[in-house]
Amino acid sequence: MIYLKGFDKLGLPDTFKFGIEIEAYNVKTKGKDSLYTGESAKFITQRKWHMAKKSEEELVGKGGAELVSPILTDSEECWKSIYEICEQIKKYPGNKGENVVADNKCGLHIHFDAECLASDPKKMRNFLRLYAESEELLYKMCNDKNNPIRKNAINKNFKGILHIVSSIWRNGMATPTGKKILRQIENGTLRVSYKKFGKLKMYMNKYKLNEKRYHGLNLTNIGNSKKNTIEFRMANGTLNPEIIKQNVFLYSSLINTSIQITENPMQYKENLDKFYMTDVTEEDKVNNFLNLIMESPTNRQIYFERWESVKNADIFKDNEKKGFAQNRFKKDQFSQITQRTSINMVKQTYLYIQQMLSRTNEKGDDLSYGR
Repeated sequence: MIYLKGFDKLGLPDTFKFGIEIEAYNVKTKGKDSLYTGESAKFITQRKWHMAKKSEEELVGKGGAELVSPILTDSEECWKSIYEICEQIKKYPGNKGENVVADNKCGLHIHFDAECLASDPKKMRNFLRLYAESEELLYKMCNDKNNPIRKNAINKNFKGILHIVSSIWRNGMATPTGKKILRQIENGTLRVSYKKFGKLKMYMNKYKLNEKRYHGLNLTNIGNSKKNTIEFRMANGTLNPEIIKQNVFLYSSLINTSIQITENPMQYKENLDKFYMTDVTEEDKVNNFLNLIMESPTNRQIYFERWESVKNADIFKDNEKKGFAQNRFKKDQFSQITQRTSINMVKQTYLYIQQMLSRTNEKGDDLSYGR
């Protein structure tokens, strides 16, 4: 698998099928000359894309639009159709500005057929373990450079009646679940069984792994006879087809690695062991992750630069409150503790220890070992 620009294939496995939801704002969708009517509607349906339901559009906001792809595979026709659809959306700005935009109300959702993982519970378990370990990094790599994840992906959104109501029972549109996944793996309560995959949703409800779809990784459709998918929801909306293609490659690389480490464990053992190390900096963790899932240094550089440009964004502060797996790069956390501890506090502590030892010696107590 190699990421290539434009309409060139990525080299994804033949079994990989995916779908894309493109959200945009300030789009004219009604009337004679609009995205959803006339020649534009014909253009969209000829490519087998379709317009989202009104209830889904409202999540983007009044004046928003959403187009949903058919089942896609890695082909020149696929990447060309995504480019054409992005350009088509841009042609119909509404009355809220000069241009159609993918602003902070919009997300980019990418679904993958879950069968490539569901066919073997070990593959699914390895995927969930890899995802949980890399989740915070994925949130920092899923958008173009200098474009940190939108606030309402993780946090509650109280703007608008619809969002106020929905915020009562969910946090953000794509909240993290890595901490829950790792805890259930460690406790032995994560249930993934091929023979009972149709009931996996029931297990998730029982153990509260992912009972609602508003998570960065949506697992609620697994086992659904009509829509057996896993969905990556964390990325910001975009009308740049190259960013969409890069994200498909990123998620595909993670899924493919989960399959490969199941089928060829010894081939991946060294890189996998390095990735699971936690006595590292976040930069080490990023490099270990990218070395594990991608072969090309040029490809790895794309996602390293994405991470580097947003790693210190405010949205990622207070990790423990966001649901990301904890202590995955301990060296950075130790460094932060050191930076937060003032030199005066260190001096006071040192002085206190000296005084305590002095009083002990005056009493004639022997603190030496081996007496």
